[in-house]
Amino acid sequence: MATTHSNRKNEHLSLATKFWRDQENPVIGPGFDAVRWVPGPLKDMAVTDVQPTTHILGADFAWPFYIEAMTGGSVASTKVNADLATVAQKMGLAMAVGSQSVALKDSSQVESYRVVRQNHPEGFLIANLGADHPIQNVQAAIDMIDANAIELHVNLGQELAMAEGDRRFYWLDNLATVIAKSPVPVIIKEVGFGMGPDLLKQLSALKPAAINVGGGNGTSFAQIEQRRDRQNENPLDLSPFGLSTVESLLAGQKAAIDSPLIATGGIQSINDVVTALILGAKTTSSAGHFLQILMTKNPSALQQEIENWQQALPELMTLLGAKTIADLSQVPRLYRADLQNSSDQL
Repeated sequence: MATTHSNRKNEHLSLATKFWRDQENPVIGPGFDAVRWVPGPLKDMAVTDVQPTTHILGADFAWPFYIEAMTGGSVASTKVNADLATVAQKMGLAMAVGSQSVALKDSSQVESYRVVRQNHPEGFLIANLGADHPIQNVQAAIDMIDANAIELHVNLGQELAMAEGDRRFYWLDNLATVIAKSPVPVIIKEVGFGMGPDLLKQLSALKPAAINVGGGNGTSFAQIEQRRDRQNENPLDLSPFGLSTVESLLAGQKAAIDSPLIATGGIQSINDVVTALILGAKTTSSAGHFLQILMTKNPSALQQEIENWQQALPELMTLLGAKTIADLSQVPRLYRADLQNSSDQL
């Protein structure tokens, strides 16, 4: 029999797919289309000169994007994770799993996460828990999938939007402890509301291996939780709260932090990936876009989409005169007025 937690995971999958299919995700601030690439001087180079590799989390990655955390914790999600891991393995991508808290409470759900390592045996896998979990739980989540890193999500907005969510958020000391004791690199991650410069400075001071800005315009778990709660209409209105992914990356520039940034939130094309890298991300990830292709089509369609991204990236980098990912940060760009206004005020 399905548990309450596994039912919630199934509802997350269904609603996330519906939101992306029907374009129901809320708009938070200017998106990737608010950044235009400016033609620079000609460079003597060929597409074959491009090296789209990136170094982060103590490892080298062939591509500056990966499959972001989506699901786990139910029978339905077991197949989704298996398919995602198979595609990641074929395409040489890293992959994160959804929050593993359900499997820590119900051991029958462990297989829905472990299948990812089974289908991607040599891949770079990222475990996932909330920021309140103690080091013992973090170790268990890492062991569950033999993870190479773990992301701890600071999902205050989602929790407040969830009828059964947490209402106590004493996270900072625990994050510091986990970062100090974790056997693998720790990522601190938002889940759809982005991060401003003060928050980025505060989190960077904890010395995580990376910060994932988790900006707006991607999958909104706060909206999913409110839609899922059919019994009680949650009066909480979060529409004034948050930053888009591009605003969050500009906040990272303003904060001048040491921690490398990962860009997630609304990345639906390789052009979005390039823009995020131009704005200073060390790597990027996509969840909703990849999930929508998998759920409405099939794994082959998702593999084809990733192949298209991998073909286009060196060509776009050649267009911009960038032989490396680091070179992209030097590409001249124009900001639309609303994004420039946000940048000036941050």
